[in-house]
Amino acid sequence: MEDEMAKRVFALSLCVVLLLGVLVGCANKEYYDTDWIIGKTSSEIIDQYGAFDCITMDANEDGLYKNCKCGYTIIEEKQGFLSKSEEVLLFVHFDENGVAVKCEQGYRPGG
Repeated sequence: MEDEMAKRVFALSLCVVLLLGVLVGCANKEYYDTDWIIGKTSSEIIDQYGAFDCITMDANEDGLYKNCKCGYTIIEEKQGFLSKSEEVLLFVHFDENGVAVKCEQGYRPGG
């Protein structure tokens, strides 16, 4: 009887550990698909991910961001005991037609 109970506790513990591993793995997965972003217009990207958190210039009259970069926050700024961490953004660079040509991580301008 005790042997049966030990097997059940072990099986349950193993399930919990595996579930936690899956959850941690999913939490660390990058949210923004940079391969998908490249070649898309700013309006297509906004439809997929929402409004940008940081823009370097306003959208043109056609509603597209052109010849600029816009960013999404990927790591929030945090205030620690002795210092604070910088906010990290995923910047999307747009060409003269408003099409994404490059993605890179960086820090908020002036931040």
